[in-house]
Amino acid sequence: MSLELLGAPAAKASCVGLAANAEAIYTAWEHTAGGTVMELGTAGTITWQYDIAGIPTNILLVEDRLIVPFTNTAFTSEGIALFDISKNRPSPAVVTIQCPSCPSGLSAYPCHAAVAADNKTAYIVNEDGASVFVIDLETAQVIDRLTIGRSLSRLYLLPDSHLAIGTSNLFADLSLIDLTGGPLLAITNTKRQLLSTIAILP
Repeated sequence: MSLELLGAPAAKASCVGLAANAEAIYTAWEHTAGGTVMELGTAGTITWQYDIAGIPTNILLVEDRLIVPFTNTAFTSEGIALFDISKNRPSPAVVTIQCPSCPSGLSAYPCHAAVAADNKTAYIVNEDGASVFVIDLETAQVIDRLTIGRSLSRLYLLPDSHLAIGTSNLFADLSLIDLTGGPLLAITNTKRQLLSTIAILP
């Protein structure tokens, strides 16, 4: 194996997520000026990249779609960048979910996405906003907002169910959520620190 230098960024950058299929590896990078989404070939070479104005917080690959939540800089809102990777060098459809610079705007910090089994609906976790935005992926529109009232870091959908498990880095616990209306059904009672990544077995 060998080390591959991935460009020479003008600013220090951190990788906030990886996703892969049989053809490529996709990465999201954050830096002070915004972020970069990058495609790498299987040999480790950069085959495509796109700079976004917001700061990416994660990346998710679902079939031919990349979902990249991003938070704000001094000049941008918060939202989701949706890339159709079946196209050559795609530019994203951007879904704005929050405008922190607006008079009534509060920071949401979209940090994770979970996608329904039909790959048409995405649930976007807002860690600071204690809420979940529901996105129609085909129209790139917000169709609902679930007020959870508790900070979540990740969301995992339970198969064949309207329920989801949320993990919280802030509270180090798990939450059971009803996605039909957003009510918080139960919270684990634990003093231990939990990892934010879990696996749901069918």
